[in-house]
Amino acid sequence: MLNAFSDNLFEERKITKRTFALYTGLFLVMIIGIYSYFIVLQKSFIWEGDGYSQHYLIFKDYLSSIRSFLAQPSAGFQFWDWSIGMGSDLFAAYGYYVLGDPFVYLGLLFPVSMTELAFHVLVLLRVYCIGAAFLTYCRRMNVSSSGALVGTMMYTFTFYVILNVTRHPFFLMPMIFFPLLCLGIEKILHNESNLLFIFMIFISACSNFYFFYMLSVLIFIYAVIRYFHLYGMKKMKLLFHYIWKSVYSYLIGLLLSGFLFMPIVWGFLQSSREPGKFASGLTLYPVKYYFSLIANLFVSERYLWTLFGFSAFVLLLIPILWIRRKTFGFISSSLALFSIMLLLPAFGSVMNGFAGPYNRWTFVLPMFFSLGAAMLYNQRFHLEKKELKAMGCMLTLYSLVMILIGSVIGFRLAYAMPIFFALVLFVLLVVANKQRAAQSLTRKGKQLYSAALLVLIMGNLAYNAMDYYYPWGQDTLDLSLDYGTVDEDYLMTFDQLEQELPESKDISRIGVTSKDNHVKNQMVGLNQMGLNSYLSVTNGAISDFARLMETGQFQLIQPLRNGFDDRRVANNVLGVRYIITKAANEKYLPYGYDVVKETDSNYIVAETQDYFPFAYANTTYLTKESIKKLNPIERELFLSYGVILDSESDKVKELDAFNQELSVDEVEHQIISADSTKATVEQNEIHVIENNGTIELVLDDPSAVQNAEVYVYLEGLDFTPKVSDPLTGTPTSYSAKVAFGEQKKTIYQSNLLSFSSYFKRTKMLFNMGYQEGNAQEDTISIQFSKAGEYKIEDITVLSVPLDSTYSDRVAEKRDQQLMIETFDNHTVSGSIDLSVPSILTTTIPYTKGWKAEVNGEKVETIQVNEGFIGIPLQAGPSNVTFTYQTPFLRLGIGASLLGLVLVIFNTLFWNKPGKKTT
Repeated sequence: MLNAFSDNLFEERKITKRTFALYTGLFLVMIIGIYSYFIVLQKSFIWEGDGYSQHYLIFKDYLSSIRSFLAQPSAGFQFWDWSIGMGSDLFAAYGYYVLGDPFVYLGLLFPVSMTELAFHVLVLLRVYCIGAAFLTYCRRMNVSSSGALVGTMMYTFTFYVILNVTRHPFFLMPMIFFPLLCLGIEKILHNESNLLFIFMIFISACSNFYFFYMLSVLIFIYAVIRYFHLYGMKKMKLLFHYIWKSVYSYLIGLLLSGFLFMPIVWGFLQSSREPGKFASGLTLYPVKYYFSLIANLFVSERYLWTLFGFSAFVLLLIPILWIRRKTFGFISSSLALFSIMLLLPAFGSVMNGFAGPYNRWTFVLPMFFSLGAAMLYNQRFHLEKKELKAMGCMLTLYSLVMILIGSVIGFRLAYAMPIFFALVLFVLLVVANKQRAAQSLTRKGKQLYSAALLVLIMGNLAYNAMDYYYPWGQDTLDLSLDYGTVDEDYLMTFDQLEQELPESKDISRIGVTSKDNHVKNQMVGLNQMGLNSYLSVTNGAISDFARLMETGQFQLIQPLRNGFDDRRVANNVLGVRYIITKAANEKYLPYGYDVVKETDSNYIVAETQDYFPFAYANTTYLTKESIKKLNPIERELFLSYGVILDSESDKVKELDAFNQELSVDEVEHQIISADSTKATVEQNEIHVIENNGTIELVLDDPSAVQNAEVYVYLEGLDFTPKVSDPLTGTPTSYSAKVAFGEQKKTIYQSNLLSFSSYFKRTKMLFNMGYQEGNAQEDTISIQFSKAGEYKIEDITVLSVPLDSTYSDRVAEKRDQQLMIETFDNHTVSGSIDLSVPSILTTTIPYTKGWKAEVNGEKVETIQVNEGFIGIPLQAGPSNVTFTYQTPFLRLGIGASLLGLVLVIFNTLFWNKPGKKTT
């Protein structure tokens, strides 16, 4: 039995069903070896960061939406969800994660109570399919079974996969798609059916538009290199034939995906994402990046999303790729091109959709290295002396380079382990080939050497994974949630206080304070209306509103995070009636929010009566051009008086332009250094000598901020660090912390190299809360975390005195509110009776998907308050109905139907197999 198993595993046979069965066995051995410790410690694959806030929560919520639709199809599918931020299109919000991922739908096979188990099973199923896809590609490329199994292990358990099992499970999908896309190209280049390529384009475009973009570029590179490898320059006339067939096949696949692809891309194009400067303005990466290209080749570490972590067997492969470059052909050419692309940020930016130069496209590298390793393994007993010598030289050179790099960036045992594994692999190859040359290598000896090589390669890959996960390595296992706790964690976000809020016909939202950093997407799990969202694709109009109000907590994918910095009017206008937080955060409640309930676990509920209606009429306006002339606190305060219109053309007759004074005062103060040994002040520059240097704003008249809300406003910010690290480049990140009375607020400037979240803050606005009439504080401190030069054009202290007429203005809005009769995920409808023409102002996030009817007639919506939907109304009674339909969905369905027709036409007429080529 054992001999039969060895024959099947190590003999040079074609890939068959038995090979896939052997792969399944080896896969299970690796999974048990790597992940059994998760079971021992009762740890999940759910990362406490995005795994908790996004991936599992969205997976669970989307399955719930599908189940609800299947249970009651007549109600229609939920295209809009009020619990995602302030409300969001489901395609736009979830298209990046779950909508087109075929594995997600397998979650419906599990009962609701086993959703967490389903999440884990499907992650491992993705990993299994990664290897199965690569093995299928190897069969097409005529790689013998034994080498293919080795290559499949290397491909399946490369660091890119190990990382994303617990970090971003949907990032695993391109590892499945790329080999199958390449297989589709192979069929086209050999005059066979194009249906596989069409199908893979379809499923890739549905799955994730971000990776589909990268896959499109990479498959183009593969097709070009592969064509010239197969046909060279002599058959250029064939090139146009293959270009035509590939292009129309690609377009058919893209059309088929239209029902998902078009709405999802629409969501991305109207999102808060911004590309910034091409390659973030970088010509070269920091020096550390280039060190990492070598240091991270065979270890489970990364830098700027450049992921390697290959088996040490690749070290022995590298010189062979050059020596046998004709044999390895397109593998050597592709890896040479990719190596060049890794050197320059410009390529990283292009591959990242012309945004920051992250190298997430490096998921492609394992396929070529693994294919080359498979071919080398199949030649393991047929290596020449010069090839073995080249392997030895490469091993020696790498060892010396790692000693040098280790002396610069620090040494870890993990850096030595690839050398150990490569050395043992190298010795085995040398001894086996010497025995073969001496004709003393028996069949049993071949099996033993083959088994030893396979075990070492798998052991190397397992060690890399363990170094990443386990406590004796990087201990990222500690960043995973305990298994079985995640659902309860969502339910206890607010100690279940949200369930005890009184029922009301009013549509209102639940808010948090600036200290509730942990609240991101939990409102989705609680099925409550709030403000916060933390998604890769977020409504750009909401982002524009946050920017106009200059909220200090703004981030590109979290525009309304942290309770809008506890700003009273903003929370009121956005309809926040309740704020739930810990009792320790009570001092950060906006003025007017009074505690009405406290639990034994120290959570509180605060309520205000000054929250604005969901939709109300305004007769006073300012244009966006006019509002931008005001400071951000004046802009916010104006919202209690009227509505911001994009232009004069949006207003209706008899609307009044706002012409009153807004009660926002500047408070005179002196700027001094708290400790001249740590920070000094010179005109518009602050010299921070040591980290956490502090300056102070001494108020000339402390009574000017009594019975008032106080803000500190920094304008014209520019930071030059004291020290620039020669390895990591110029650090652009720092934080500014302002303290006044009991309030402490911090705003963070991210680093340029955090490309996804970076934008330069030239202004910072700190809300220091409401100051009581007996407050005696006269000093505001500003602490800067990093040493360096801070140029600041102006530091302003703003005071907003308590306004006795504010509640009256809110009451007026209530008198002019839309009396809502229907409110669900498709429709908002109600009635209103106006004495004069007005603008109906809502807190529905602005998108083209919301359509409006007034008294049965369609009317165009307009964008109001920079981020929301409004409609002009005439005097008299109006029945208003808003209905939602995902933009481009119908067009996308039409495109899919056209694609289906073209598939049929292609199958009947265009897809006639020609003469096969070899």
